[in-house]
Amino acid sequence: MLNQGENNQMATERIQIELNRDKVRELEALMEEVKASTKKEYVNAALTLLKWAIEQRRAGRIIASVDEKEDAYRELLMPLLSEVRRIET
Repeated sequence: MLNQGENNQMATERIQIELNRDKVRELEALMEEVKASTKKEYVNAALTLLKWAIEQRRAGRIIASVDEKEDAYRELLMPLLSEVRRIET
């Protein structure tokens, strides 16, 4: 817990996860592809993308990749996102 007299840095928590070897290799390959220097940097980027996707689903939108040349799109089907419910405004 931060005391009121301490600086305004956000408190951090350490998390630990278990992944099988194939997932660790996949993580490391993706980190290399996007030039993420740390797992923390990569996870923060992934969280940002997932947060955005959730916000889009709440707004009733689909998450998709657009092929402009073919005038087509491919929707991302992800169990986590299928749980997000639209918020009516």
